[in-house]
Amino acid sequence: METIRFTERKKSTKWPAIFVMTFLIVGGCFVAYAIKNENNPKMLGLSGEIVTAESHGLEDVEQTDAEKLEQAMGLNYEVKDVSSSDKSVSSIVSDMHLPTLYVDGKEITELNAKIQSEYTERFNSLKEQMDNVKSKYSFNVTYTYYDNIVGIRKIVSLVIRQQIVDTESQKITSEKVTTYNVDLSSKATLKQEDVLLDILGKDYKEVLKNTVKSYVISKGLATESNYNYEITGLENFYIQDAKLHIVFNTDTDKIVSKDSGVLDIEIQK
Repeated sequence: METIRFTERKKSTKWPAIFVMTFLIVGGCFVAYAIKNENNPKMLGLSGEIVTAESHGLEDVEQTDAEKLEQAMGLNYEVKDVSSSDKSVSSIVSDMHLPTLYVDGKEITELNAKIQSEYTERFNSLKEQMDNVKSKYSFNVTYTYYDNIVGIRKIVSLVIRQQIVDTESQKITSEKVTTYNVDLSSKATLKQEDVLLDILGKDYKEVLKNTVKSYVISKGLATESNYNYEITGLENFYIQDAKLHIVFNTDTDKIVSKDSGVLDIEIQK
């Protein structure tokens, strides 16, 4: 009986031990296999993609005013002449010289097309009006241009002068000046308000108003009592030698009489 009891006790401890050992061995193999085939972990902020994105962000830091000015001063521009003539109507012929602007070798196509279209339309309108006129006239267009540094901008001012001349008497019967002021960095045309503070300082409104009034009265175009013109900001202007010029045309500005012609007023601080 003791032999039988001993044998039964031996049997009851052997198989559970074998089962446990087998489980541990198989389980260990699965764990080792999983670890071996797992992708390498990536720590946030240390991956190649994240570092690259952050470095791009550093490269796009906004320029300082000094850097913008240096960049603007380094811009090159060219103004090319486009000439044309139209003699299709005997009573009026055109002789036009118009500017085309290039910045660093690239044409400012929108502005150039606008200028060409504007003067072509003006002349076509005149041809319709003067088709049966006996006198003969010439529609002449010329231009000048200036470049200046204003604040952190490099600006090119295009000043285009249009004249209608009686060919027999050589008298100018009509005259008009149109200006375009281009920021070379942005390739955009500027308004008066974009440059007044830099050129005239914080009191620019009073400076403008008083200078124009003084000029008109001194030329006898108005008196102190009947002068009532207010600067609108829509007047033509250009910049020459870092000085602002305001242009008044007879067909658009009440300040100008037909006898005085175009007024070109240099604005001093």
